[in-house]
Amino acid sequence: MSKSVVLLMLGLILAVLVCSIPADAVVTPLPGQGNQTGILFGVHPNAKTNETITAFIAEHGEIWWHENTYNHTHEYVYIVPANACEEQLVYLNKIRADEHGGEQSIGQIWIIGCDEALPLAAELTFPKIFAKYPALSNDGGVRSYVENQSPNRYEEITSKPSRAQVYFINDTGVFTEYIVDLSGGEIVSTTYISEENLTVGRAEAEAQVLSGQSPGACVENVVLKVYDSDRIVWEITVRAGRETDVVQIPSDLAPGQSLRTTTPGFGTILAAFGVGMSFVLYRKRR
Repeated sequence: MSKSVVLLMLGLILAVLVCSIPADAVVTPLPGQGNQTGILFGVHPNAKTNETITAFIAEHGEIWWHENTYNHTHEYVYIVPANACEEQLVYLNKIRADEHGGEQSIGQIWIIGCDEALPLAAELTFPKIFAKYPALSNDGGVRSYVENQSPNRYEEITSKPSRAQVYFINDTGVFTEYIVDLSGGEIVSTTYISEENLTVGRAEAEAQVLSGQSPGACVENVVLKVYDSDRIVWEITVRAGRETDVVQIPSDLAPGQSLRTTTPGFGTILAAFGVGMSFVLYRKRR
């Protein structure tokens, strides 16, 4: 087969491939290929009209970018300086928005360190409890706490089939907690607590508990609970050998502090737990 025939065949194949691409399709080169700013603006034209994003790119020059899952409706778009990277811009973008048709898609924008990762969406952080109580996804306070304070665990307590509490807990530094009261699967109140606002902090409460235990005792779990909207206790689970104690130590609000409670409903704690508050230490042997 002659060289001219081969070139003709290659030309015909290329022409077919080009003609098969829709006119409005955005062709994205492989990573590192092409002008990444131009590609970003081609894929996400709303980024081109956002002052925060364009200012960040203008300040840092050459960039690369990528996307990451947020939830089933939104994604993170990361914009990272290609050279010396000390900070990156991340914004929340609506997946199915018609950006080329002018539909707005950009939500919150963050500028964070290049070695810093944004937390997952609340539903992805604690998928089981959010699947069980869909109302959690619709509460801005819950989402904000989970996504911005990065709680490392949660606990669920039920007193009746229709009533429950979910405690989202961040105990990796300053102890904070977001309590959600639910009735019939719907949120009736939420309460935020930080140990910084209490008369007795976590370390002091644990020290009080362990002072009455054997030398080998250790703390297994810590939860803050609220009674009657103004009485707050540390509920600490302690294991000593084969025995487990649940100990409550009161820690009311410090002078001038108040609970951040929204949507008052049937109370910030279920009636089943409203006992034992007259004692400095309340023990329940397991």
